[in-house]
Amino acid sequence: MSNKEGHGGFRKRKHDTFPHSQRRDGKDVNSSSPVMVAFKAFQQELDARHDKYERLVKLSRDITVESKRIIFLLHRITSAPDMEEVLAESEVKLDAVRQKILQVARELLGEEMHQFHRAITAGLQEYVEAVSFQHFIKTRSLISMDEINKQLVFTPEENGKENQTATRLACHPRRLHLSRVSGGWHGHRPAT
Repeated sequence: MSNKEGHGGFRKRKHDTFPHSQRRDGKDVNSSSPVMVAFKAFQQELDARHDKYERLVKLSRDITVESKRIIFLLHRITSAPDMEEVLAESEVKLDAVRQKILQVARELLGEEMHQFHRAITAGLQEYVEAVSFQHFIKTRSLISMDEINKQLVFTPEENGKENQTATRLACHPRRLHLSRVSGGWHGHRPAT
């Protein structure tokens, strides 16, 4: 056994070999120095960004779970006695998912999309699948991305809540992103 290895074969760490008088304590650091102030600001910014990322991941998981439940519900149409009842229930559930997408859009206002892309992609893809499946069952045709985007239109009401009717909360870059996520965008801009 070498001199550097102690009991159990583990090496002592360098900070354990310095005498107590030579160790640097946190008390030496000037917390009001410009460098420390800058690092504190960066720390707060990164913490806020990580918190937002985690909130988006949670929302995306919720969207994914609810969308899968809608898909499973729609698969029961062949065995359900009343197809219209199942479609009505799926529409109510899709409205709840759209409210979660509204929360995602609120979180992303003023943010760089590429920084949060991975957090929301899975949920949006599953939502597009659920909407597409429901549309196919209703019409026996495929839904376009424009039709999906039209379902994601939100306007503020007088009491401050959003209503799905006229103006897009999530402007063109969000629509573009939804198209990219779902695989419907291949290098050219969709028509507005």
